Amino acid sequence: MKKFFITTFACVLGVFIAGVVLSFLSIIVLAGIVASTETTYTPQPHTILKLDLGTVTERSQEDVVGFLLGNSQKSDGLNNIIKAIETAKENKNIAGIYIDAGGMNMGIATLDRIHRALLDFKESGKFVYAYADTYTQREYLLSAAADSVMLNPVGAIDFRGLASQIMFMKGLYDKLGIEMQVLKVGTYKSAVEPYINTQMSDANREQTMAYMTPIWNHLLEQLSKDRNLTVEQLNSLADTLLITVDAKDLVAKGLVDSLMYRPQMDQFLKAKAGIDPDDDLIFASANDVASIKQSKNKAKEAIAVVYAEGGIDLDKTSGIQTAELVEDLTEIEKDDDIKAVVLRVNSPGGSAYGSEQVWAAIEAIKAAGKPVVVSMGDVAASGGYYISCNADRIFANPTTLTGSIGIYGMIPNFEGLVTGKLGVTFDGVQTNRYGNFGSFNRAMTPDERNQMQHYIERGYELFTTRCAEGRGMSLEAIKKIAEGRVWDGQTALKIGLVDELGDLDAAIAWAAQKANLENYKTLDYPKQKTAMEQLLSTLNTNVRARIAAAYLGENYKYLQAIEQCKEMDPIQYRMEDIELY
Repeated sequence: MKKFFITTFACVLGVFIAGVVLSFLSIIVLAGIVASTETTYTPQPHTILKLDLGTVTERSQEDVVGFLLGNSQKSDGLNNIIKAIETAKENKNIAGIYIDAGGMNMGIATLDRIHRALLDFKESGKFVYAYADTYTQREYLLSAAADSVMLNPVGAIDFRGLASQIMFMKGLYDKLGIEMQVLKVGTYKSAVEPYINTQMSDANREQTMAYMTPIWNHLLEQLSKDRNLTVEQLNSLADTLLITVDAKDLVAKGLVDSLMYRPQMDQFLKAKAGIDPDDDLIFASANDVASIKQSKNKAKEAIAVVYAEGGIDLDKTSGIQTAELVEDLTEIEKDDDIKAVVLRVNSPGGSAYGSEQVWAAIEAIKAAGKPVVVSMGDVAASGGYYISCNADRIFANPTTLTGSIGIYGMIPNFEGLVTGKLGVTFDGVQTNRYGNFGSFNRAMTPDERNQMQHYIERGYELFTTRCAEGRGMSLEAIKKIAEGRVWDGQTALKIGLVDELGDLDAAIAWAAQKANLENYKTLDYPKQKTAMEQLLSTLNTNVRARIAAAYLGENYKYLQAIEQCKEMDPIQYRMEDIELY
């Protein structure tokens, strides 16, 4: 029996060691593969730029961890997509663009930017064609920029107007025994509503319709030009549950140009690109075309383009990590060759403390005599607006969501969960009155809540003061458009929250003019992580979560709820999660 246990233990240990060794070998091999793919692309004659986009983020980044785990999702960077379209316009070997619509996931301002790039590309005289088995609404809005929109004969178009739906968590938290103790300033500050309400407040319903309507109107005006249909016709079509309409009727209604199956579409593209019917199509991805070798920019002076994407300090593995961002901004401030900064913001906000640190770093750059310009993406609201407000000039897209100048605090009380459901009790002593303030196992006292509310109100005063100073407005004027209210880009321009409607390239051009630069290069920040850095930054979190889930079984959901609440900074300049579809 002893020998049996020794043998068994040796086998288990051997398998474990082999697994560790193989894992490290896989990482090394994968890193080598990724490194080897970082080469330039040379297009052959008759090449077609194929836009089969997945999730579109601000910057391209290989998902090494997802690839290693076998669950990588297609992701494309807006920077590479725009660069690819601009390069394809000028490259003589690229015949045109093919939009293979399926699985696209992008914000409306991102869609708007790609759409404008496609319209600019068409000025070259090269073709743009789109095809889909079924178009989602956003896929169709983008594809409408094409010379012709093709559809599978049994396909459909999901075109039905914009909608916004919020998932409310209060019922779940009630069942788990978790109470969210909320303090806020701002009638429209609705980020807390999912935790304390079961439906939208009247104020939130009002503001949502107020920003959703001009965004929809902007998209309709754009589509009206693309398809030569009136806005009234398009609204009427959106009210017919178009996804149920036969494909032939979509042609008759002017939404689609031709019906064909994919093999027919391939032959169509071959004819347009000048490829023999028996030869294969030559496709190049956006990343391929973006990597085509360009003449080297030898300029010494530079404009730093700093990307701030995602929530602000919401977790340790994604979004804006303000400690790292401030480090980059400080480096930029001290670099004599960098003459101006463009901060590209695509963030709903987050930590109040982190937002203030970024604001201060931007002030230091301005004090060093370098102009700072903000370019807003899909969203630059609450903390995202906080880090933007002191820029010398702010550019936004017409469909950008911004504003949300407000603040809230949210402190969870787990007493109902840990004591009421799990039977865990707590006791202790303290030398002073507030010794155990902030404990998650009890509710705040009326006195603590009162003092916290005053603290939140001071945070609101700081936020509005920062905005007033940055925008050159009175505090009273800012407060009239604050209250946590979200605005669309067009309205934000009218009320003074932004200076101009334009894209990242317009912001860079303005920064160059402000800094008196004629010959310059752009430098992107933060530096993107290597394959090995991605693996190391996520490995610890993934392993810990998996071990906890395996050990706790069905009770893991309780730990997960606690961890999510504990990771959250209790004081937030953050907009609610908004999804328009």
